[in-house]
Amino acid sequence: MHVNYDTHSIYRVLPSLLSASTLLNLGQLCEALRSHLQSRYLLDDGDTLELMAHGEANAIFRLGGDRLVRLAVNTPNQRFQGDFSRLTEFESSILRYLAGSGLGHELLGEQRTASPDFPYTYLITNYIPGVPMDYSRRHLQQCATTLARLHRLPQRAGYESFHQLSPLVPQVSHPLTVFWQEARDYAQPYLDSPAADAEINDLLKAVLAQAETRLASESLLTEYRHACLVHSDHTYDNWVVNDQQAYLIDWEWAEIGSPAGDLGHFLSPITIQRRQGYQMPREDRQFFLKAYYTALEDAKLAQTIQVHFAVFGAFPALRSLCWLANYGLTTNRWYADAGTNSPHTTPPVNSSTAARLERSQAGQQRLTQMGAEVMALLEAPLP
Repeated sequence: MHVNYDTHSIYRVLPSLLSASTLLNLGQLCEALRSHLQSRYLLDDGDTLELMAHGEANAIFRLGGDRLVRLAVNTPNQRFQGDFSRLTEFESSILRYLAGSGLGHELLGEQRTASPDFPYTYLITNYIPGVPMDYSRRHLQQCATTLARLHRLPQRAGYESFHQLSPLVPQVSHPLTVFWQEARDYAQPYLDSPAADAEINDLLKAVLAQAETRLASESLLTEYRHACLVHSDHTYDNWVVNDQQAYLIDWEWAEIGSPAGDLGHFLSPITIQRRQGYQMPREDRQFFLKAYYTALEDAKLAQTIQVHFAVFGAFPALRSLCWLANYGLTTNRWYADAGTNSPHTTPPVNSSTAARLERSQAGQQRLTQMGAEVMALLEAPLP
């Protein structure tokens, strides 16, 4: 999520490249936000306001030295149905639930409905200094500890009930079924496309069939019950790591469900390769899991989550693999059109979109290898 950008250029927001794009002039947006915050006495004359990062859903501005303003500018997540304010309300509910936990940002202020002078919704949080997670042993240890704290949070006073998260945050009670169905839905356009690669086509069919054989084990999640808030999107730049700890940011994909969803997404080869094509050694994977189970500080809970991970841990990688295959087809079509640079079709590809294209192409080239890794996860023995 931490992508530096020139505030005077235009950023084309690509909501997974599946719906109409939105054009934003970030320089004008920054000035409009400045005026709005001054009118609310949230920005003094000596305070700075600078664009710090942007992603598909949010533009992040640094307010002074110690605060962030998180503007909802797009809704790539279909759960928000194109309503920016629902994204802000959703993330606000997460931060309110996590208040005082030390796991992420603290909510300092918000605008959850558009105002006459500023038609965007936003959250104001503290600023957390640090760097994105780099998969070093030190960072793996810190991330494992943070996830363990998140997953045992319902055992702490004040965090036992998910009432304040409902109905905004979905509760997934049958994750294998849900993830398998979503993976199948993601894969189907690729399987039906005349442009599909035959080898990848066969691979997707094979992993979906193997996953289907494991659906009956879902009953074990009821026998070994544990539900908690899960983040669900562990791309390396959704972590901020400093000398004290690792923090989770960007909660728009959060849900209530099995903690194995977080572990599976964190360790998914599709997630890991987003950091410059990195491949995690098997020894580091085991190091992370050992650090996580130790950090739970509860042998019974560790046993329960080990069952969850054995049953469900491969399914986030399966879903991501099928999504990536379809995403590759979509981006190739979009950039083929954008390559004309016609003023009557789409704007020229800028440095941000070019980086997305490069990452997408790299991911497609490794799709067969990642598919083999996902198949190996799905073939691991069940409890």
